[in-house]
Amino acid sequence: MKIFLLEDDYSLNKIIKLSLENRGFFVENCADGYEAASKIINNKYDLYILDLNVPGFDGHEILKTIRKDNPNTPVIMISAEIDIENIKNSFDYGCNDYIKKPFDFEELFLRIKYHLNHVLQNNDVNLNIDLGYEYSYDLINQTLYKHGHEIELTIKEKLLLSLLVKNINKTVTLEMIHEYVWDSKEMESVSMRTIVHKLRSKLKNGMVLNLRGVGYKLLQIS
Repeated sequence: MKIFLLEDDYSLNKIIKLSLENRGFFVENCADGYEAASKIINNKYDLYILDLNVPGFDGHEILKTIRKDNPNTPVIMISAEIDIENIKNSFDYGCNDYIKKPFDFEELFLRIKYHLNHVLQNNDVNLNIDLGYEYSYDLINQTLYKHGHEIELTIKEKLLLSLLVKNINKTVTLEMIHEYVWDSKEMESVSMRTIVHKLRSKLKNGMVLNLRGVGYKLLQIS
């Protein structure tokens, strides 16, 4: 799962990023509203964490920008602001949660997990998917299992497999992979083929179809 983090406190930004990456998430982070606006326009994320008071566009402006194109993607506001008007405005502009600083990182993770669970269930997406051949995938924790034993995945393998699982039995285009796994950044085709090859080596042969020139498809074997 991809999380976007906007936090201008360098130390807190780094700690949150590392904490979530240790949980298996991919985290795109920045420290000011101008950079944030550019990134959210050009990329898609599964959840946003926004500090309210940051240089450039503040958290409310970024929240409003997100809501123009992503009405259902979870947004968690974090702030030292305890003024009820700021909290009210955050919810009026469309945030899903508001956490006051300082906070416990375990609380942040639990809220992230709750909101990701909620949005996936609302979209009728199973959270624990039986892929067949004794393989299963936990979407929230981004964990692949075979016979109940975890198979280690890299961050990019997790992103790719999560994208394939959320579109199981459907074609995932090369453009979708480029946008989700590489954040629309410059990417050589050999890089994509390498990641796909490594992921396929951890699954049973034939589960991931190569639709040449179009994309890939993960087959759910009953």
